[in-house]
Amino acid sequence: MAITHVIYDFDGLLVDTEPCYKAVHKEILGRFGHEFTPELASHMMGRKEKEAFIWLIDKLNIGDKITPEQYIKEYDSMLTKMYAQCKPMPGAERLVRHLHKKGIPTALCSGSRSSKYGPRREPHKAWLDLIPIQVFIGDMEEIKHGKPYPDGFLATMNRFPEKPAAPSNILVFEDAPNGGRAAIAAGMRCVMVPADEHREEVMRLGVTKVINTLEEFRPEEFGLPPYD
Repeated sequence: MAITHVIYDFDGLLVDTEPCYKAVHKEILGRFGHEFTPELASHMMGRKEKEAFIWLIDKLNIGDKITPEQYIKEYDSMLTKMYAQCKPMPGAERLVRHLHKKGIPTALCSGSRSSKYGPRREPHKAWLDLIPIQVFIGDMEEIKHGKPYPDGFLATMNRFPEKPAAPSNILVFEDAPNGGRAAIAAGMRCVMVPADEHREEVMRLGVTKVINTLEEFRPEEFGLPPYD
């Protein structure tokens, strides 16, 4: 069955924001004697933002030292100064421009808030703005659960003016294990580009394809127009 629609994750998939997030978590948690491990990162990736911070604080038992609201405020302040340093992931701009040129309906589905997207988008808006539909799970009260639940991807599917015949006609691009789980739960196909520390976990998920970078993606394998 050919792919007719595409949904992108954002952080770590299109733009290399994950090192910034990790650096900020490392600095904040270091004050309380904790490390920000790959396991913690894996559990948080893709979740609704506040849900992820509540989970982290509870997991590390530091609720008597910092509230989720305090953590988020400091986290946001530190990140804003770092976003200009974030580079596109290899192959991301080429893929976004290509699918736009070929008329493939595309959307972005992120677990974060839209207020945080602006500073991350700014250095790359010439090509990110080619993605016409942008869903931020952190803003949407009607979406009760972030990734690994399918709610965000299903809500994004319903935003397409021309609906796909079935969820399986949608190809999701993800880097996070929770994102892969969410795509599978939504009945969509999924190409994953995991960071090295998440590769083993991702390989066990049973997603459609796992690649090292978006530069390896071949659209024609999924019935999409090949690169010119």
